[in-house]
Amino acid sequence: MSYRIELRAGKLHIETRREDLPLEALLDFASRQNPRRGFLFVSRVLGKHIPVEPARMREVHRRLAEQLVDLPGPVVVVGMAETATGLGGGVADSLASLRGGDDVLFMHTTRHPLPGKSLLCFDENHSHAPDHLLYLPEGDDLALFRGARSLVLVDDEISTGRTLRRLAHELMGHLPALRLCRAASIVNWLAPDARRSWGEGLAAQVGFASLLEGQFSFQPDAAFQPALPPTVLASRVGLQARADTGRRGLRMVGEVGIPTGPVPPGPLLVVGTGEFSFQPFLAAERLAAKGRDVLFQSTTRSPILAGEAIQRRLVFDDEHDEGVCNYLYNLPRERALVLAYEQAATAHAHRFPVPVAARWWLD
Repeated sequence: MSYRIELRAGKLHIETRREDLPLEALLDFASRQNPRRGFLFVSRVLGKHIPVEPARMREVHRRLAEQLVDLPGPVVVVGMAETATGLGGGVADSLASLRGGDDVLFMHTTRHPLPGKSLLCFDENHSHAPDHLLYLPEGDDLALFRGARSLVLVDDEISTGRTLRRLAHELMGHLPALRLCRAASIVNWLAPDARRSWGEGLAAQVGFASLLEGQFSFQPDAAFQPALPPTVLASRVGLQARADTGRRGLRMVGEVGIPTGPVPPGPLLVVGTGEFSFQPFLAAERLAAKGRDVLFQSTTRSPILAGEAIQRRLVFDDEHDEGVCNYLYNLPRERALVLAYEQAATAHAHRFPVPVAARWWLD
């Protein structure tokens, strides 16, 4: 299928080879406030920039997990911050459910420093906030990590594949039992030749899982010259982030802790904050299973211009008090807003630009 999309930033031309779900069901498009990459694929199913029904998100998690279910265990699933922390957790959760075992460990990269030395640190070239830190799991989860035979790297999209390939290469030296590596994404834009060469030099058999495959080209508009917001990088002196939400590993077995608090009446929008997305999604999913009218999304550091897929844009300080601009896009006006935080101190201290019906946090 062939698609042409006109944006303020320029023109996108898309050719798809495979669509497990239609492109228009998976993606919308917008212009980024970023001179390094002027366009953005806005996911309709990720629960980031567009509010999504939890059941629709779970369908995506399950479809990707079904392509990974035969991997030999233990399996380590790593989601990329911040966009794919929720997606990575959802894929790992669905994978553990399909496998019926306790050998799936979810981790995610983070932009928040934790006590102790990080395992890995690297940048993502086109990202607005480029730092990626990865920390070792602790206790029994460390033994499972070291013994992993399969590695799944999760991002919402794969365009060049360089970031995930670098992460795979860095992790290989820490996973002596590793045999298979899979790059999982909602959409995969790698050309066939790039897919074949992606695993060169990696000491594992590689492959991909996705719901759409294709290629794109972008013709920038020379008149489009956006400037980044003045504050890009964190001051690193804000409120301490939690380690137990996936930053040091989260075993997908039994009940995963979810944020709790008062539940307002009527239609709800549950919003995760920053990297804290997977557990708030689970909370929204449980409410939906009880018959509540619930949508889910999360805040982001990514600056996107209003217009096109972005119909409403809120700008505010980050919840960790690090001096970073955060954004919430396409906030529906007719729903009670529930903000979900990692901890009570963050919830109490965070200022938000519109009325909040309830604030939830992990115990």
